[in-house]
Amino acid sequence: PLVDEVEKRNRLKVLLTWLEQRFAEGNQEPALHNALAKIYIDTNKDPERFLTTNPFYDSLVVGKYCEKRDPTLAYVAYRRGLCDYELVEVTNRNGLFKQQARYLVERQSAELFAHCLADDNTYRRQVIDQIVQTALPECKDAKQVAGTVKAFMVADLPNELIELLEKIVLHGTQFKAIKDLQNLLVLTAIKADKTRVMDYVNKLD
Repeated sequence: PLVDEVEKRNRLKVLLTWLEQRFAEGNQEPALHNALAKIYIDTNKDPERFLTTNPFYDSLVVGKYCEKRDPTLAYVAYRRGLCDYELVEVTNRNGLFKQQARYLVERQSAELFAHCLADDNTYRRQVIDQIVQTALPECKDAKQVAGTVKAFMVADLPNELIELLEKIVLHGTQFKAIKDLQNLLVLTAIKADKTRVMDYVNKLD
């Protein structure tokens, strides 16, 4: 209640010392940690480190607080709390497609992939571009690569799947020697773009 009353008056900063003392004593009350997060965000006191390492604040509350102040920090809070649709919304609204793509690959949620790769998603092309150009090339986890390939197959995106597989198989990621991915590239090309098939076969030889 004290924190709420002070926040209503826009005077949270006056509580900083008291809040930090409670934190040091081991207080795990989310409201206390939410208040600390808000102060660190407003004073730019290494807020990203706090949002990444503190396990006690409420990701939804703090993420919402960040949205108009710094959408990148909203992304950090939502990512930490696995607030999938809030994260997608804030990254769409602010053009943070690289972050959204990394989250999708890392999160490996079939439902979230389906949502972001759906026909009616205005931002689908931007998300796909960042998955292909950034998130997958950075990925070191074979399960995440397989899950992302599967999501593109489920979404029935053969041309985009070819882009994805080309990046993995032909452009030197650690997964380029995986036969299943090589075969899938050729088979997808047979269905979607026969003109590429011989080129792939020659390159894979």
